Amino acid sequence: MALPRRRTDRRTGSLAAAGEVVRDRRLQLGLTQSDVADLSGVGLSSVRALEAGKESVGLSIALDVLAALGLGLGVGPRPALLRAPDVLLLDRARDPR
Repeated sequence: MALPRRRTDRRTGSLAAAGEVVRDRRLQLGLTQSDVADLSGVGLSSVRALEAGKESVGLSIALDVLAALGLGLGVGPRPALLRAPDVLLLDRARDPR
């Protein structure tokens, strides 16, 4: 699945950008937020928070939602992640506070 390219052609982004990827994938699959909550076994408010890029979403909840949508979370050296196709590298510096 290609990353959304609505705003810019970026490879790094914030939690908000990750939330956009989650939302876009959900819409691509024709699912509602409630559907995703049911499929992943998490609360609807957690799905909404993840799509909104909220820091309050726990890692286990995020992983459950990502798995339900056929997405994943990777960890590795930054240069390798930047070279990987269809990867959004989360960058704390891009998160507005």
